[in-house]
Amino acid sequence: MFGSREVFRYFQCTACGCLQADEITADFGRFYPSDYYSFNLTPPPPKHGALHRWLQKQRCRTALFEKGYKLNTLLEPYVELPTALFDQSGGIPPGEILRKCGLKDFSARFLDVGCGAHSKWLAALAGLGFYDLVGVDPFIPADQQHGNIRIFKRELEDIKGKFDLITLHHSLEHISDQLSLLKAVRARLGKGGTCLVRIPIVPSHAWEKYGTNWVELDAPRHLFLHSVGSITDLGRQAGLELYDVVYDSLPFEFYGSEQYARDIPLNDPRSLWINPDSDLFTPQEKENFEAMAVKVNAERRGGRAGFYLRAIS
Repeated sequence: MFGSREVFRYFQCTACGCLQADEITADFGRFYPSDYYSFNLTPPPPKHGALHRWLQKQRCRTALFEKGYKLNTLLEPYVELPTALFDQSGGIPPGEILRKCGLKDFSARFLDVGCGAHSKWLAALAGLGFYDLVGVDPFIPADQQHGNIRIFKRELEDIKGKFDLITLHHSLEHISDQLSLLKAVRARLGKGGTCLVRIPIVPSHAWEKYGTNWVELDAPRHLFLHSVGSITDLGRQAGLELYDVVYDSLPFEFYGSEQYARDIPLNDPRSLWINPDSDLFTPQEKENFEAMAVKVNAERRGGRAGFYLRAIS
């Protein structure tokens, strides 16, 4: 990411397939400088006024919970569904996640773990009409409040209450004691609740093609890059059972890895991650990255996946 060219050793477990860091350096915090991207994100302002958002919420009621069909039919010609419902820029669209988790109404309680100073996930939920929205991250500068979204500078163990959906969007791979964390997640799941863990995984097409230039390796910040088998075992030890897997690789996985193969860090001015209009890749190459992401996800060979877990009864 930062181009230090330091070398870190990883090994792969022959039993479960998990790829993991050989050790955690004593000064691990220096790999999360104050300008690390997740610490400094700011929420965008609402696109519409309060009335428009309320009307969109009524349409979401039908799309998510199959309720209010008559009102939805009246509103359909005049009010569009929120784009956040279908947004795939971060991987799995929020609407797909919410429907798969079987939530009943807008009173659902959400907790986003390791979300940084601003959670795009919680912001999307707020835009859809949800209001019980909590995030937790011990490394942010201070507690945050963005409308109905409350983000606490705390450890997960310090968060009280039960939640219907607990998410870890690319945060678990940064945690050393993952079993304790998932046990804390299990203790905070309400009846019928779901935990969604989204992480880079092996084996995958990109890992096999790029090896140590695989951008999702992100050494040394990513401590564990699980296989389906290892995340299943870890979840079971924490009292959670895996019930579904959705692959959600993005073009980033391919252009980032190609950049590393050319010795170009993510934070380089030429990087497509920094400058979407960069001419580092041709338009055809960019199209190929998008097509490849779709292909590997369909083949269940993507380097990112979402794991849906629920409490073992």
